This record gives sequence, structure tokens and C-alpha cells, in this order.
Amino acid sequence: MAEADPAAIRQHLQQLLSSEQMEKSEASQKLLRYLAERALRGETPKETEIAIDVFGRDASFNSAEESLVRVAVRALRRRLQDYYSGHGRQDGIRIDIPKGGYRLTFVPREPVPTADSPPADSASDASHSATAAPTAPASPAAEPAPEAPSGPGASRSRLLRAWAIAATVLLAVSATINSYLWLKRADPMVDPAVAQIARSPLWTGIVDSDRPLMLVVGDSFMYTHVDPFTGRTQFIRDRAINSSEELRIFLAANPEIAQGKGQRYTSMVQKSTTLAMASVLRLVSRPGRQIEVRARDDLQVDDIQKYDIVYIGPLSRLGPLAGHYELQSRYRYEQGTAGIRDIVTGKTFVPDGETTAKHTEYALAARFVGPSGNRIVILTPGGRNSGMLLTLRMATTSKGLKELEERLVAFSGGALPDSFEALLSLTSFGQTDVAAEMIDVHALPHTLTGGGSAPGAQKSKRTPRL
Repeated sequence: MAEADPAAIRQHLQQLLSSEQMEKSEASQKLLRYLAERALRGETPKETEIAIDVFGRDASFNSAEESLVRVAVRALRRRLQDYYSGHGRQDGIRIDIPKGGYRLTFVPREPVPTADSPPADSASDASHSATAAPTAPASPAAEPAPEAPSGPGASRSRLLRAWAIAATVLLAVSATINSYLWLKRADPMVDPAVAQIARSPLWTGIVDSDRPLMLVVGDSFMYTHVDPFTGRTQFIRDRAINSSEELRIFLAANPEIAQGKGQRYTSMVQKSTTLAMASVLRLVSRPGRQIEVRARDDLQVDDIQKYDIVYIGPLSRLGPLAGHYELQSRYRYEQGTAGIRDIVTGKTFVPDGETTAKHTEYALAARFVGPSGNRIVILTPGGRNSGMLLTLRMATTSKGLKELEERLVAFSGGALPDSFEALLSLTSFGQTDVAAEMIDVHALPHTLTGGGSAPGAQKSKRTPRL
């Protein structure tokens, strides 16, 4: 059977990744994106390649002894089946993973008719019947209206009516003027610095938007472990495990160390992320605006369409947002090194140095258009999260935003793209932030349904996106 058009596949894949079935599992999202990339290039990945590229295993991975990939693929098959038997039953494309291999298939299909949609013949017959139905008999002719009264009484009545109309108009004008003056008096003074930031490429359409805004905080996933020496329960933070689904896959692949792990899950928010959240709230809040703050695990698929969103936190904890951002971004989080990999050049930007001494981090500041025309901003200091405040300083100060605008203008040849991303290098001495350097800037494709690329996006030299 012929496969679907690549452009339609990419659009369907983005919808599938943000579905309720997929957004609950980062592991399944990563695996699906990877298999889709390989399939669209006409490639069939091996089990060892999936273990290394998706789950961060090294070359010593032995598929005969470890079931890591097989467990993950079975979980992904179940999620795909749940999606296409429910919300996706009307979709024009179905993605399958045939058993015995790891190459996706993209099969076009006709939407399943629902009980609410009558057959075409029935609809046609109904239309014909409606057209052929006899017209209703004409109603009897109306009696002529009585003539208007004349004389002194009639003149006095007309004069009173004219005065009543004039008084009503004056009352309406007075109410309008008073309402305007009251609103003008209640309107708070706008801070000039905030007004300047609101006009910057990163924040325009967000600070001054009437759409409700959601601030998403990327908390860090932790699981329990029983210390074999003390018998105490400890909480473990492992950068390679960022959800309960990834923990289950890890324990399934390592049954010898599974005992005593993962009885409970929790998360933590770092101090720098909390300070960054407070700074962004001061920037975007104003009287009457609806703003919600949620942890990453509380973000729902519907929220990504309803709200403007600002995400603050680790790159590994994007959750449902990853399905929208990574389909167009040229950067990926690398679990093994906690670095940021450029999939176009193949270069990985790896953090250097200990956080208690001089160290360098790499961060991303991105803005793109969401599925309903909403704006989404991502501020993430990569994997270690120690550069959060430097990232925020670049994104909320006149100096940092001016440099970003100049780089975008140079990149696009004059027109500012609505969707873009910037790669940053951050240098610190212990807890003291020193400097942030903008390494590169790229336009991202415009993600509105039916929309083209953002201005300047055609100048980006990069591989085709999914």
C-alpha cells in the first residue's frame, strides 16, 4: 500500500505527539520522533542504534541480553493503538510499527464514518425532498393600517416623543463618557522598561496579549531508592531518567538492580528556576490578565492550544512541549553528556567544569507559534540548569534583547522572523554569574496550520524537519 505524502505525515506526527496518549510518556515521544526521522529518510534502524541514539546507551549494549528497546517499542505500539481507536479514529493517516522490525509505516486511510454523519445518498435524498416540498399557502392579506391621528393632541404626542428620544441619547453619551474616564483613571501606568521589552522579538505578542498565559516550571523528576547499608529510603536524581515511564524502562532493562527502587516518585524545583519564574511574572502580569503557574507534569495537551506559554526549566523536561518544539528545532538534549547536540552540524555543546568552580553551560532561548496561533517561549539552560539566571538576564534585559534582535536582523536580511531559537554559552564561577554569549541564531518554521515559514526561514541552511 502506498504511503502518505511527507508533508501530511509531518503535520499528522505533530498532532499525534501532542495527543493525550503520547504526552504522558517522554520515552515514547522520543522513540516515535526518532523512528519517524529514520523512516522518512528511508532507513530501518537496528535495535542497537535505537538503544544508543534514543536511550543514551553505549556501544556495549547487547540486545540479546537487554530488552530495553523491545519494552519501549511495545509500549509505543500500545499507545498508538489507543490513539487510533479513540481520538485518532478520524485521522487520514495511521502510523504503525509492524512486528519483526523497527521501521514505521505511514498508511493513508479513509475517515471512519460516525453515527452523526448520514450516508451521502440519504443526505442527497433529504436535500431533494426539501427542494421538492410544496410551499406553504400564502397567508391572508393583511388589513390596511389605520391612518395616523391628526390634530392638537397628535402634535403634542410627537413633541413628547422627540424629547424622550433626545433625553435617551444624552443619557447614553453621558454614560459612555463616564465609563471611558473611569477606565482611563483605572488603567495603570506602564513601566517604560517593560514597554520596551514588550516590543522585543522574544516577547512581542506575549506581554501585551489578551490571551491567557501559562508559566510552566520544569521540575526535576526523582525516584526512591532503599540504601542497602542503612535501610533508609533516599530520593535519587538521575539526569537520564526524567519520567516514571523512563524509570520503568530502565528497571526492565536492569532487573538485577530493580529491587528497592521506584516505590514513590516526586519532583523538585531548583532555586534559580523559582527566581526566574518570579522575574517573568513581574514582566507579563497586569491587572485583569489570567495567568496560571503549573509544574511540567501538570501541563495538559489542551493547554498548549488555549494559552500563551512560557517554559522555564531543564531541556530534558519539556514534556508535551517537546512534540511541538523538537519537530522544528535543530537542537536536541543529549542525556549521556547533559549537552545540547546540533543535528545539522553534528556538534555537541557539552557543559564544562564543576558547578562549584569555573564552569560553562549551554542554553537555549526559543520562541515559536503554537497550534492555535498562540506564542510559546522556552528558556532552558540545557541539562544542568545552573545557568538559569544568566539565560533569564539575556531574555529580559534591554542589552540582551537588543543583541538578539540585531542577530535576527542579520540572519534574515531585515525581516524579523516570528519563530526562532538562539544558542547561548554561559560562564560562571561557582554561584557567581559572569557572562552570556550568543553563539548562534536560527529562524524556525511557522507552525500555524496552513501557514508558511516565518520570514527569513528560507535562509536557514538545515536538514528538512519532520
